[in-house]
Amino acid sequence: ITTNKRYTGEEHQLRFLPPRVPILEDWGILDGTTHVENQRVDLETIDPETGLGVPSAENFVHDYIVMDSLENYSIPCTDKQEYCIGGLNRLKIESGGDDVAILNSSEPFNFNLPENPVLAVNIPDMGSASDFELNFYVNDTATPDEYDLIANIDSEGEHEIDIAEALDTLSVFFSSQVRIEMVTDNDQAYVDFESIALYDDTQEDPLKEFTGYELSQFASEGGDTLYNRREGEVIMASFEYDKYQEVFGEKEVLSFSANEYNDLMEEYGDTCEKSPHPDDPDNEDKWVFSEGCPIVEVLGQSEPIEYDGEEFFTYHVVVDYAIITGYDEIPYFYFGTDPQGRDLFALSWVALRTSLFIAFAVNIINITIGVLYGAIEGYYGGKTDLLMERFSEIVGRIPWLVTLSIFVALLGSSITTLMFILIFSGWIGISSITRTQFYRYKRREYVLASRTLGAKDSRLIFRHILPNGIGTIITTSILSIPLVIFAESTISYLGFGIGHGVSFNVLGVEFSGVSIGVLLADARIHMFARPYLTVFPAIIISILMITFNMFGNALRDAFNPTLRGSEE
Repeated sequence: ITTNKRYTGEEHQLRFLPPRVPILEDWGILDGTTHVENQRVDLETIDPETGLGVPSAENFVHDYIVMDSLENYSIPCTDKQEYCIGGLNRLKIESGGDDVAILNSSEPFNFNLPENPVLAVNIPDMGSASDFELNFYVNDTATPDEYDLIANIDSEGEHEIDIAEALDTLSVFFSSQVRIEMVTDNDQAYVDFESIALYDDTQEDPLKEFTGYELSQFASEGGDTLYNRREGEVIMASFEYDKYQEVFGEKEVLSFSANEYNDLMEEYGDTCEKSPHPDDPDNEDKWVFSEGCPIVEVLGQSEPIEYDGEEFFTYHVVVDYAIITGYDEIPYFYFGTDPQGRDLFALSWVALRTSLFIAFAVNIINITIGVLYGAIEGYYGGKTDLLMERFSEIVGRIPWLVTLSIFVALLGSSITTLMFILIFSGWIGISSITRTQFYRYKRREYVLASRTLGAKDSRLIFRHILPNGIGTIITTSILSIPLVIFAESTISYLGFGIGHGVSFNVLGVEFSGVSIGVLLADARIHMFARPYLTVFPAIIISILMITFNMFGNALRDAFNPTLRGSEE
């Protein structure tokens, strides 16, 4: 259960699973949970004892939320939506508009009023109260165009309007609406409402109350009226969520193919022992299976549909997704899974294999070119050395991005293009080291003696001079491997590497279109939300570069002990 080894296809159900590692999970580290933030709380889920709520069950299965990690907090809100609670509602005339703004309740008071009805209005802020009039009206919805003035308010605070005293009759209140009229010459004037409620003055609780969201649903009249929500809040939740339990737990499938059902029954045989459903034992369309069966229970089946002489139907089932996907128990994904649901642990080593192959192949070519080029320079010297050295300097001075752009424009993004880019100037370092070694050894006595005895240039180069300088050349070659890997990762990270789907075959070994650089490129858009997609490939390439550097330094010390402890 360490890895599913599925790194070529896509499994949508397994995408973005966080890392899960045995032993470490017992310490709360890499335990398969993911931290979730800024999720709007379903107000109906708030526990009256703890005061904590969770998001809607449509988005998160409540059983998989780690309740000890649950935190609620609020953020400002100005939406006229039910989730936006509390706050104020501001009535204001739009700049340059008419002098009258009207707010009309979209929901009338539809009930018999008591003998002593009181309209309570809470106004925390009226702006420049001296610049406008705030009038309150009510009407009988049987005659909606006839409103009766019940109060004029010119100050902030809590106000109680005695409706019985304001009007001669109360009959209009069996089904009434409230209208608030603001008359002003000041287009900066405004009034904030916190609540409007209808009371029986003999009772403590309101018969009808509008606050926050309910008050925001009042309808404005007139095109110049602004009625906005302000200072509201949304309750949000953050928590740890067990993604593995959600993915690999039991899932209800409304339409499960009968053919797939029959295939599973045939595959698992006696493991799927059928028995009546305990909740409805007399129902022939419902049954359960024994433990270990991929189908936990059948809750019903659709009506058969005839097509081309055959009957087709589906089952309503509950499945054990872990068994369906080939696991006896919930698996461990050491590095998590990527956006396609592939096991990042397996994928990282496949990508590393590709990166190492490219590094070794490019290095072998660079060593071959560099040794031959440097040997010719160092052995013949003079004008030959001068011309060849100037050529290598010109190639080496071409900006790397220019080289990248030219090859991509000519050949497109592919493994061939990538290797050409890495080879184009990659041999220069080896040639320079080789040239130096040849200048060092070509005038030694044994070389002069061999030349005197008639040895050809090729024998002098490959049998007498090169073997003596091979230690430094090998050391430099080993140290260049991590540089090639880093360069390949950089190019692939920029999107000009081998790319997905570009597989190639070398001596019967199939290499996928995924390298460490490709993994890092894929992970950059998820860097903050899912950092593990970047961290693990980055750790692998870092360890790889450190290892090759240490190995190269060890070889250098072995070939030339006088350089032990020095840095190149």
